[in-house]
Amino acid sequence: MHLVNQAFGIRSVEAMDMASLVLFDPWQSAPGRVLLYGSMSIHAALGLRALYRRRHLRLPPVDAVQLILGLAIPAVLFAHAGSIAYLKSVYDARVGFDKIIYALWVANPQIGLPRQLLLILAVWIHGCLGVRAWLRTKQWYARHVPVLMSLATLVPVLAILGFVNAGLDMRELAALGIDYLSPGAYDAPGSAAADATAQANAIADRITLGYLALLGSILVLRLARDWHSSRFSSVKITYPGPRTVSVPVGFSVLEASRWCGIPHASVCGGRGRCSTCRVEIVAGGEALPAAAGDEERLLRRIGAPPSIRLACQIRPKHDLAVVPLVHSATAAQTKGGAFAQVASARRETEVAALFVDLRQSTRLADDRLPYDTFFIVERYIKAVSTAVRESGGHVTNIAGDGVMSVFGADGPTHDAARDAFRAALRLWEGIDALNEDLQQELNEPLRVGIGLHVGVAVVGTEWTGGLEGMPFLGDTGNVAARLEAQTKRLEATMVASREAILMAAGPEQVFDFAPVLLAGKQEPIEVACFRESEELRLLLGAPVAG
Repeated sequence: MHLVNQAFGIRSVEAMDMASLVLFDPWQSAPGRVLLYGSMSIHAALGLRALYRRRHLRLPPVDAVQLILGLAIPAVLFAHAGSIAYLKSVYDARVGFDKIIYALWVANPQIGLPRQLLLILAVWIHGCLGVRAWLRTKQWYARHVPVLMSLATLVPVLAILGFVNAGLDMRELAALGIDYLSPGAYDAPGSAAADATAQANAIADRITLGYLALLGSILVLRLARDWHSSRFSSVKITYPGPRTVSVPVGFSVLEASRWCGIPHASVCGGRGRCSTCRVEIVAGGEALPAAAGDEERLLRRIGAPPSIRLACQIRPKHDLAVVPLVHSATAAQTKGGAFAQVASARRETEVAALFVDLRQSTRLADDRLPYDTFFIVERYIKAVSTAVRESGGHVTNIAGDGVMSVFGADGPTHDAARDAFRAALRLWEGIDALNEDLQQELNEPLRVGIGLHVGVAVVGTEWTGGLEGMPFLGDTGNVAARLEAQTKRLEATMVASREAILMAAGPEQVFDFAPVLLAGKQEPIEVACFRESEELRLLLGAPVAG
């Protein structure tokens, strides 16, 4: 409400004052002041508590930014809000936007102006990060991200524009000799405005220094606690491998993993809002307190047995042995990563199109938290994308759990089909490995359908390091997608066209081709089915497993 009020400064200072009757004055009533300043104090106390409670500061970047801003805001905010509160409480002064703008832009621009701009950005970014952490696990959140992102950008931009425009107008008025801080300007009979302002600023400075002293005390207490813990008390946590780490008492298992560089999944950042950090306690669990609060509700919701706990919520005081049940994506980062940078005009060439779709993906959401479902689908897409890129292809489109890729767009045409079959084998093996990693997470193994076809397409190869919306045009991709749709009817994992197989393996290999009529086609297309990965190995001449 305060930022929206500032946005009225785009019109004038008078417009800000008029809007304040609805947007600002309610917060200056007795109940409004109790709610506003009470929530500010509680929020500052929670920030200091969070700083003390964390056993180390090795945090993901977003969490680190949120913590730093949360601790910095009171130091800036108390000077602004404290002086206004003092003037209203002691002098019963009317502190309108005209006087605030004058003080910040004319009377004390060297300190007040940059501090106010910093306050707007710090408060808004911190708030947006907090709201995102709260809402990102909601099912409806992803659909509304564009609208929320627009609001998150528009509100502070309009507020800053209004604040700047009002300030420039105020400087013009000051040049005409109008002084908004002249005696009596605060409606405080018998007291000069300058004296009242000096007293208010002094009180605000004392509050700020008190907060900074409290923040420094927390940091000193952290150092003392960590020194005592490392010298007198520690616990050993054993991970698979085996790997044993020693951390001070008070560390959560998730904090121990991060401290020691052990990959550990945690989608919600360790706030107890998802189950991706969960571990199985294989030794020492009897000494842990029973799950309670958010942890107990979440574990009950996913039907976890007593041996399963959330790593972010348990802080062992005795030695413990755990097995992370959801593998972190950081444990298997892809090599290479970005697409090759190629710049050329669009051209007509023969390419191989590979389309992959996750079977019965809707079942993943049954009795599972939304972000847990997202985590599984993300791992599946990463496995497919990695296989494509390591085989020389490009992922061109991801729609839900359907992944389209192209081969031969920037290389020899005769290798396109063979590279596509290599990618199919890699992703087949990758899905098998993913099923092993997520066997505790899945009720049934992930299954995919794969369609592969070769044909002529108009290709644009201006790769930019990510997905390109339409890098190839033509019917080749459509046929590949329709072949994938046939995998269910033919009870196969992969269906490839005769043209693709002959281009990859040559005519000397014998395959059982069968005609299939695809939707939208007048003539049937000959295809071959692959039901076992060993059949793909034979086509490529690769060693057969086992």
